[in-house]
Amino acid sequence: MTGRGAGDGLPRVGPPEIELTEAADGWQVIVRLPGVAPEEVAVELHDRELCVRARSEAEVNADQGIPGGSETRGFEHLIDLPAPVDPSAIDAVMDHGLLHVRLPRTTPRTITVGGARRTPGPVGRTVDTVDPAADRELHAPDPPPGDPDRR
Repeated sequence: MTGRGAGDGLPRVGPPEIELTEAADGWQVIVRLPGVAPEEVAVELHDRELCVRARSEAEVNADQGIPGGSETRGFEHLIDLPAPVDPSAIDAVMDHGLLHVRLPRTTPRTITVGGARRTPGPVGRTVDTVDPAADRELHAPDPPPGDPDRR
């Protein structure tokens, strides 16, 4: 794991403690953020880089037009991930100052390839359609003539 501050000029109390561990289905990231509320935390994924960002209550209030103190303790921390993850299955939970982020691995996707044929369509146009016989032939070819398994 490689983590680094983003050098964006945000004041820092100190770098957060971060653990990246491998799990059966991907990775788990635990970030210790004592005193930070869940609404102050943002988690983003950019390719194979996880970004954990925290803003102080004063910054959150300022964005909403609510006057608040000038105290900030915001930070941004980037974590390089060892492999691609499935962005639609990421789960993040904040509990008692610990941010738990579950990052499932991407799973290979099998794409079925069928045959296509051109058939007449509306107003004299041709339309590509899938030929079921060609699709069946690709996946389960018919046995040769004379084979006892031939239907």
